[in-house]
Amino acid sequence: MITNGQTIIGQTPTLIDGLEVMPFRIRIHNDDNTADMYLGNASVTTSNGYLVLKQESIDLIINPLEALYAVSSQNGHKVSWLKQTEV
Repeated sequence: MITNGQTIIGQTPTLIDGLEVMPFRIRIHNDDNTADMYLGNASVTTSNGYLVLKQESIDLIINPLEALYAVSSQNGHKVSWLKQTEV
């Protein structure tokens, strides 16, 4: 099953989509044209997260019951995602 959405992130870690009981693939796009975003766990910051440059995308495989969070140096930062899960 394919699902999609957009998430608004800011200076506090924000969950991207949600938890699944099966592994899933997710493509995340940094929609902002002025700011980078950072990915990681619930304690991600702009200092310790995985950098995704403005207007860039990343593909990930997420294990069951793991959560992916994102932060930015600015509030109101839009992130788009496309997720593929097994039915």
